[in-house]
Amino acid sequence: MFKFKPHIIDTDLPEGLYGQTALADINNDGKPEFIVGLQYGDIYYYKYNSPDNWDKFLLGKNSPSDVGAVVLDVDGDGWLDFVTGGGWYKNSRQDGIPFERIIFDAGLKNVHDVIAADIDGDGKDEIIVMTDSLDLRWYKIPENPYEPWKYTVIGGAVHSGAAVGDITGNGSLDVVRTNAWFENVNGDGSVWKEHPLPFPPQNQELITKPFMVNATHAMVCDVNQDGKNDIVMIENEMPGGKLFWLENCNGDGSKWVRHDIYIPGKPLRGACHTLVTGDFDFDGDIDIMTCEMEDFPGDESPKYYIWENVDGKGMEWKEHIICDCNLGGHAAVAGDITGNGLPDFISKPWMPSKNNAVGGKPFVLFLENVTDTDLFYDYQE
Repeated sequence: MFKFKPHIIDTDLPEGLYGQTALADINNDGKPEFIVGLQYGDIYYYKYNSPDNWDKFLLGKNSPSDVGAVVLDVDGDGWLDFVTGGGWYKNSRQDGIPFERIIFDAGLKNVHDVIAADIDGDGKDEIIVMTDSLDLRWYKIPENPYEPWKYTVIGGAVHSGAAVGDITGNGSLDVVRTNAWFENVNGDGSVWKEHPLPFPPQNQELITKPFMVNATHAMVCDVNQDGKNDIVMIENEMPGGKLFWLENCNGDGSKWVRHDIYIPGKPLRGACHTLVTGDFDFDGDIDIMTCEMEDFPGDESPKYYIWENVDGKGMEWKEHIICDCNLGGHAAVAGDITGNGLPDFISKPWMPSKNNAVGGKPFVLFLENVTDTDLFYDYQE
């Protein structure tokens, strides 16, 4: 049912570890650009012209982050800026001119998760970050964003797995962290209460690095269409990771039931350091996309997957392989890049395998959604 055409849009990137990604219209041309950042290095963005024709620009230098990034209008000038680690890059408003780099917290290190959301309920987004060497915290953007940003600690941290959403159903945003969720007690981000989540036991045989422990990607969304926000999670830093969702049974975070979507078996799959949720088949429910990495490989070449929510209730899932071209992905993002109304995906590796399809080079891979939309409508009838 799903059909995607792969396009390798760049293999001329400097060697290194590529962690930060985002997809947003940063040049106000009405189309989204793809942003990718080198760990503590250069940040680039790609402007779409056609599926095989993109322009690459330097967004900025000396990234202060490992992985996480987000795009939002930091200074309120109507142009989207780029936030990563303890810094933000002010939009230059012109392709080819790098953004200005501003550090809001020089002590923020080893950042993995970065999220923009209105934590204090003032109608403006704040920045939530998680770093396993420090904590899980949120930053208030000051009126003058060139000044240092003050932060509030939410709780302790794991390597990855932060997400934001209304767990209690009271209209304020709470924060998820793999094996726990944090209640926004007063609705303004000032006081947080930690509650456990039923995170399943990990396969200890597959944990070879400390950062693999309790490391996931997570998304807050209504999986079973009952009006209550649930949580989708995937173990993302180890081969053979589980994919599952946690049902928010009472709608207030007081009772959770885990539903498994994919349980690893043989052949062993590579680490899936991507989690995208959305209605990919236009039938009104939440589907899931992920892909395998190259540097934590499985037994076979890395693949890209969509899990279709068949019954719309999260109890029956169908796996679709949407790309098998010996190019893995890390922190893939989704959006309608071509303008045809269908969600596309774009990705790159964290660290490329020497045996990948482009001779071990870093790359950017664009998966153009060329699905016949008539198939969607026929399928739903």
